[in-house]
Amino acid sequence: MPLDEEPDTLELDEVEGFGDAPSPADLLIGLLDGTLSRVARRPVKVRAKVSPVSAMLGTADVLVLELGELEMAGLEVERIVVRAENVRIQPGFPPRLRTGDIGFKATVSQNAIDRWTQRSHLPVRLHLCEDGVIVKTSVRGFSISEIATEVAVSGHLLTLRPKRASFVGLPAPVVGLLRGYLPLPPLPRGARLTNVDHEDGRVTAWFALDDIDQPLTPAIARRLRPRLLPRLRF
Repeated sequence: MPLDEEPDTLELDEVEGFGDAPSPADLLIGLLDGTLSRVARRPVKVRAKVSPVSAMLGTADVLVLELGELEMAGLEVERIVVRAENVRIQPGFPPRLRTGDIGFKATVSQNAIDRWTQRSHLPVRLHLCEDGVIVKTSVRGFSISEIATEVAVSGHLLTLRPKRASFVGLPAPVVGLLRGYLPLPPLPRGARLTNVDHEDGRVTAWFALDDIDQPLTPAIARRLRPRLLPRLRF
């Protein structure tokens, strides 16, 4: 798309190649069993808060897992932190992975955004600032449009929702701008955006997920249990 066209610049009516949205259980299991660590080639940092009673029951009151420098569709996420409450593997046929409240946050820096827009050939520049994400188009250094946006969720996908816009320096309506989705993999099913922290050169988004009540195969339960239970000591 030429840069001097009307700036509905991130219209992606068909997002392909990213697969189905993972479940919250997929995310937690991927962190616990080392799958995401192997993909990112980075260790997962684990912290746990456990009361004596919970330790006897094989339950973590709070489990925090952090993975840094994870690449998603060419975008390097500085870090992803998952926080889950009341985490346990409940014995049974089949055994079940269960949690209470669970959510995650993801942080992205300006340098990562710049590399991503170049690799993705997006016809815009995205600037992270305290007011949100500024989307700019220009031709040979001459500014064509500037749109102030905020991070939003539509279905399983991330979007940039326009708040105000200008075209060649003049105020412009935001209706119809930035239709569609960012070219990123889908969020876990049921992810709800709860907060966004904007800084100059960095943005952090918090998401809440549905509680997990996931049946496991005996093989997966055996693989997860030794990774989970040793961390429940107090």
